[in-house]
Amino acid sequence: MPRISFRFLSASLLIVLLMALSAPVSAVTVSAGWTRADVGLQNKGDGLFVSVSNGIPMDSRILDVSYALEYVQKVGSQPTFFSDPVTGFATDDAEVTLHCVQPSIFLGARVPDLGFVPRIYVGGSFVLKVKESWTAFPGMADNEYGYKNSDIVGHVGVSLGVGPVTVDFRYTQGFTGQLLHDNSIPLDPVKAETGPEGAHEPEIGAKLTNIQLGAGFSF
Repeated sequence: MPRISFRFLSASLLIVLLMALSAPVSAVTVSAGWTRADVGLQNKGDGLFVSVSNGIPMDSRILDVSYALEYVQKVGSQPTFFSDPVTGFATDDAEVTLHCVQPSIFLGARVPDLGFVPRIYVGGSFVLKVKESWTAFPGMADNEYGYKNSDIVGHVGVSLGVGPVTVDFRYTQGFTGQLLHDNSIPLDPVKAETGPEGAHEPEIGAKLTNIQLGAGFSF
């Protein structure tokens, strides 16, 4: 499987640090919640996210700019054939969790002068995969897959704030193909043609997407 590039990780963390040092101090928001991702496998999966963000003060009462450092889990699974010299053949779900860190920047627009603050926003992130975890396999898989170490993604979202509390919903779209196939594993021609019953072939080169719903607190 691919390994994380610490040069990319260091560069991304440096970008966030420089933004933090160059921007005036504003309210810091800590958020957490649920994600549901499509990672190119048959089944989507549920994960978690955590975010720390900071606003950059602006004169506008409508527009705002913020930056964040986020941890996001992207989960999916694929029905897979397995073989074991003792137990024989089996079919089970191979589930993966991609642990990702992403420095992000956002541009938002809000409606002022209300008791609550509705806001829409767009943004972008440079995603670094820091870990790729697969569930334990019940034998040897007839196919194995992996993911690239980095991605560029775009976001569109809507949030609603009341005092220091914010509820947020976001859709994220990846821009580069991510899912890789391990070509070193020989394919069984029959299995490769039929696959497990009811299974769809993984989408090699899939661009990953996810939605997330969470709540944040500013202080």
